[in-house]
Amino acid sequence: MKYSIYGLTALGITHLFVLGSDALIQAPGWLGGALWTWDHWGPLADQRPGLILSGFAFWSTVGSFAIPLIVLGLLLLWMTRKGIIVPRFVGLALLGWGMVATLIMLPSGFPLLVLVLIGLCLGVRQGTKAQ
Repeated sequence: MKYSIYGLTALGITHLFVLGSDALIQAPGWLGGALWTWDHWGPLADQRPGLILSGFAFWSTVGSFAIPLIVLGLLLLWMTRKGIIVPRFVGLALLGWGMVATLIMLPSGFPLLVLVLIGLCLGVRQGTKAQ
């Protein structure tokens, strides 16, 4: 299970670094309040191309699930090191999310996430039986 947790954390970090170059380009605008607008709540077809790109970069990095995924991986690692059993629903819920995302967008990192989460679910199951 430990390697699955490392994989989960590594996927979050990789996501940030792979898509981070777009964020670096957009960051000065964000710091200047470029996303403090209601325009991004409108349909994409009505938004300015610059706002769409800025929003995409934000939701791909800072606003993505990558940072919570890293924190979750570190929390699970801490729990296992303390001997605390990870609840089965954690692995199953994440696996369900990963499978749906894989079906929607196969050419992505989601299939790798599914493999990591299968390992996590198997590890959680073994941890439950050991207690």
